[in-house]
Amino acid sequence: MQSVTVRPANSGDIPDMARLWYENTVLQHQFDRRFAMLPDGQSRWMAEASNWLNDESCLMCVAERGDEMVGYIVAWIQPGPPGMTPERLGVVTQLVMDAHGQQGGVGRLLLQPVRDWLAAHRISYVVAYVPRRQAVEQAFWRALGATEWLDALWMKL
Repeated sequence: MQSVTVRPANSGDIPDMARLWYENTVLQHQFDRRFAMLPDGQSRWMAEASNWLNDESCLMCVAERGDEMVGYIVAWIQPGPPGMTPERLGVVTQLVMDAHGQQGGVGRLLLQPVRDWLAAHRISYVVAYVPRRQAVEQAFWRALGATEWLDALWMKL
Protein backbone atom coordinates (compact mmCIF):
# COMPACT_ATOMS: atom_id res chain seq x y z
CA MET A 1 0.00 0.00 0.00
CA GLN A 2 1.30 3.47 -0.89
CA SER A 3 2.24 5.83 1.87
CA VAL A 4 0.15 8.89 2.68
CA THR A 5 1.45 12.39 2.07
CA VAL A 6 0.03 15.39 3.94
CA ARG A 7 0.46 18.91 2.60
CA PRO A 8 -1.22 22.33 2.77
CA ALA A 9 -4.30 22.58 0.59
CA ASN A 10 -4.40 24.79 -2.48
CA SER A 11 -7.17 26.02 -4.78
CA GLY A 12 -6.78 23.00 -7.05
CA ASP A 13 -7.73 20.74 -4.12
CA ILE A 14 -11.12 22.34 -3.50
CA PRO A 15 -13.13 20.09 -5.88
CA ASP A 16 -11.77 16.87 -4.31
CA MET A 17 -12.24 18.29 -0.83
CA ALA A 18 -15.82 19.21 -1.75
CA ARG A 19 -16.44 15.64 -2.93
CA LEU A 20 -15.24 14.26 0.40
CA TRP A 21 -17.22 16.93 2.27
CA TYR A 22 -20.36 16.02 0.35
CA GLU A 23 -19.98 12.28 0.97
CA ASN A 24 -19.31 12.88 4.66
CA THR A 25 -22.27 15.26 4.95
CA VAL A 26 -24.62 12.75 3.32
CA LEU A 27 -23.45 10.10 5.82
CA GLN A 28 -23.92 12.50 8.73
CA HIS A 29 -27.43 13.31 7.53
CA GLN A 30 -28.37 9.65 7.99
CA PHE A 31 -27.67 10.08 11.70
CA ASP A 32 -29.03 13.58 12.22
CA ARG A 33 -32.11 14.70 10.31
CA ARG A 34 -31.96 18.25 11.67
CA PHE A 35 -29.70 19.23 8.78
CA ALA A 36 -30.46 18.96 5.08
CA MET A 37 -28.24 19.59 2.10
CA LEU A 38 -29.20 22.64 0.07
CA PRO A 39 -29.50 22.07 -3.69
CA ASP A 40 -26.37 24.20 -4.20
CA GLY A 41 -24.72 23.10 -0.94
CA GLN A 42 -21.60 21.66 -2.51
CA SER A 43 -20.92 24.76 -4.61
CA ARG A 44 -21.51 26.97 -1.56
CA TRP A 45 -19.02 24.88 0.41
CA MET A 46 -16.48 25.23 -2.40
CA ALA A 47 -16.87 29.02 -2.46
CA GLU A 48 -16.40 29.28 1.31
CA ALA A 49 -13.44 26.89 1.34
CA SER A 50 -11.78 28.94 -1.39
CA ASN A 51 -12.01 31.97 0.90
CA TRP A 52 -10.58 30.00 3.83
CA LEU A 53 -7.39 29.37 1.84
CA ASN A 54 -6.63 33.11 2.08
CA ASP A 55 -7.53 33.49 5.76
CA GLU A 56 -4.44 33.67 7.99
CA SER A 57 -6.43 32.29 10.91
CA CYS A 58 -7.21 29.09 8.97
CA LEU A 59 -5.11 26.08 8.01
CA MET A 60 -6.34 23.52 5.52
CA CYS A 61 -4.33 20.39 4.74
CA VAL A 62 -5.01 17.40 2.54
CA ALA A 63 -3.86 13.79 2.71
CA GLU A 64 -3.06 11.94 -0.50
CA ARG A 65 -2.22 8.37 -1.30
CA GLY A 66 -0.64 8.53 -4.72
CA ASP A 67 -2.88 10.77 -6.83
CA GLU A 68 -5.96 10.16 -4.68
CA MET A 69 -7.13 12.51 -1.93
CA VAL A 70 -8.00 10.40 1.12
CA GLY A 71 -8.77 13.14 3.64
CA TYR A 72 -8.52 16.75 4.71
CA ILE A 73 -8.54 18.89 7.83
CA VAL A 74 -9.68 22.47 8.47
CA ALA A 75 -8.43 24.25 11.59
CA TRP A 76 -8.76 27.78 12.90
CA ILE A 77 -7.22 30.08 15.46
CA GLN A 78 -10.03 31.63 17.48
CA PRO A 79 -10.27 33.70 20.65
CA GLY A 80 -10.76 31.84 23.90
CA PRO A 81 -13.44 32.81 26.43
CA PRO A 82 -13.20 36.59 27.11
CA GLY A 83 -11.26 37.47 30.24
CA MET A 84 -9.89 33.96 30.67
CA THR A 85 -6.96 31.84 29.64
CA PRO A 86 -6.20 30.50 27.19
CA GLU A 87 -6.68 33.69 25.23
CA ARG A 88 -6.59 31.82 21.90
CA LEU A 89 -7.61 28.30 20.93
CA GLY A 90 -7.11 26.04 17.99
CA VAL A 91 -10.42 24.78 16.62
CA VAL A 92 -10.69 21.81 14.26
CA THR A 93 -13.97 22.29 12.44
CA GLN A 94 -13.55 19.52 9.87
CA LEU A 95 -11.56 16.30 9.80
CA VAL A 96 -12.86 14.26 6.88
CA MET A 97 -11.65 10.96 5.48
CA ASP A 98 -12.67 9.10 2.34
CA ALA A 99 -15.28 6.61 3.51
CA HIS A 100 -14.56 4.22 0.62
CA GLY A 101 -11.18 2.96 1.77
CA GLN A 102 -9.13 1.91 4.73
CA GLN A 103 -7.68 5.11 6.15
CA GLY A 104 -5.89 3.86 9.27
CA GLY A 105 -3.66 6.59 10.67
CA VAL A 106 -4.70 9.34 8.24
CA GLY A 107 -6.46 11.35 10.95
CA ARG A 108 -3.32 11.49 13.07
CA LEU A 109 -1.22 12.40 10.04
CA LEU A 110 -3.58 15.26 9.19
CA LEU A 111 -3.55 16.51 12.76
CA GLN A 112 0.27 16.84 12.89
CA PRO A 113 0.62 19.96 10.69
CA VAL A 114 -2.23 21.53 12.68
CA ARG A 115 -0.33 20.83 15.92
CA ASP A 116 2.84 22.34 14.42
CA TRP A 117 0.96 25.41 13.12
CA LEU A 118 -0.73 26.03 16.44
CA ALA A 119 2.54 25.55 18.34
CA ALA A 120 4.17 28.13 16.05
CA HIS A 121 1.39 30.52 17.14
CA ARG A 122 1.97 29.61 20.81
CA ILE A 123 -1.40 27.88 21.09
CA SER A 124 -1.54 24.73 23.16
CA TYR A 125 -5.27 23.92 23.35
CA VAL A 126 -7.47 22.50 20.63
CA VAL A 127 -11.24 22.20 20.43
CA ALA A 128 -12.65 19.71 17.94
CA TYR A 129 -16.18 19.87 16.54
CA VAL A 130 -17.34 16.26 16.73
CA PRO A 131 -20.99 15.25 16.37
CA ARG A 132 -22.18 13.39 19.46
CA ARG A 133 -23.71 10.60 17.37
CA GLN A 134 -20.51 9.76 15.50
CA ALA A 135 -18.89 7.14 17.70
CA VAL A 136 -15.82 6.56 15.52
CA GLU A 137 -14.95 10.26 15.44
CA GLN A 138 -15.59 10.58 19.17
CA ALA A 139 -13.28 7.61 19.83
CA PHE A 140 -10.54 9.12 17.64
CA TRP A 141 -10.39 12.35 19.64
CA ARG A 142 -10.76 10.62 23.01
CA ALA A 143 -7.85 8.30 22.12
CA LEU A 144 -5.74 11.44 21.65
CA GLY A 145 -6.68 12.63 25.15
CA ALA A 146 -9.60 14.94 24.33
CA THR A 147 -12.25 15.33 27.00
CA GLU A 148 -15.70 16.88 27.01
CA TRP A 149 -15.76 20.64 27.45
CA LEU A 150 -19.27 21.89 26.84
CA ASP A 151 -22.54 20.81 25.34
CA ALA A 152 -24.11 22.53 22.38
CA LEU A 153 -27.87 22.43 22.71
CA TRP A 154 -30.34 22.56 19.83
CA MET A 155 -33.83 23.96 19.74
CA LYS A 156 -36.26 25.15 17.14
CA LEU A 157 -37.92 28.56 17.62
